[in-house]
Amino acid sequence: MAPLLPRIAALLPWVLAAVGAASGAVQAASLYVAPVRVVLTPSRPVASLTLGSGEEEAEVAVQAEVMVWSQENGQDIYQPTREVLVNPSIFRLSPGAQQIVRLGLQVPAADTERSYRIFFQQLPRDQALPRDGKGGAQLQTLLRLAVPIFVPPSGASRQDAQWRLQRASSPSSATPGGSGHVLAIDNRGTDHLQLTQILVRREGGAELLRKNLSLYVLPGRSADVALDLPLLAPGSSLQIDAASDAPIALPAATVHIPRADIPSRQ
Repeated sequence: MAPLLPRIAALLPWVLAAVGAASGAVQAASLYVAPVRVVLTPSRPVASLTLGSGEEEAEVAVQAEVMVWSQENGQDIYQPTREVLVNPSIFRLSPGAQQIVRLGLQVPAADTERSYRIFFQQLPRDQALPRDGKGGAQLQTLLRLAVPIFVPPSGASRQDAQWRLQRASSPSSATPGGSGHVLAIDNRGTDHLQLTQILVRREGGAELLRKNLSLYVLPGRSADVALDLPLLAPGSSLQIDAASDAPIALPAATVHIPRADIPSRQ
């Protein structure tokens, strides 16, 4: 896997706002977690994460929960599990404090990589938030941090990414003079792919499009990336270079502008 990102990167995932009165201030905690990815194996079934709170924050309560992570029709799906245990599951963080959270794998490795995520959910205050000077109730913003957990396959890892270029279902997604397409990625390997950049070139090598992203594609699953390409002749060959977190660079792939792009004649 690629080197871990700085721990501050874990501040980016989901931020959930608690429901409250329409008026008043908003309060939010500042939390960070490190590392931002965990790998567990039967030979090394235990790992630790460190969750910390900002110096300026009040005490916060946090719940930790591990979920099985799967994908269906390009959407992430999470379900409760006991395959990876977490301890402690509920704790409090004082201002500037840190909490070590331990993970323990309870199942053997499978033929393909197992995928999980641990969610750190800030809990609402025990008591109602104080009112501001105008008498309105304050809103509390609750943070939710997510860290992926992977269990490598029992056998040798196999990398196999297949690419297909399709027309976008909504032509309006393209800019004037452009053509909306969808690049479909099928992960037929044994490990996840985290795509970080897509580079599209003409067959001769001229760059057409460069798109940064952070897209996970789990083993046996597919994902789509919207591409706004210039108008090209149907059947034109394009080269796809994709950067990912895989230990070995993905080979360049060739796709073609769909023949269905030929406009119908009245």
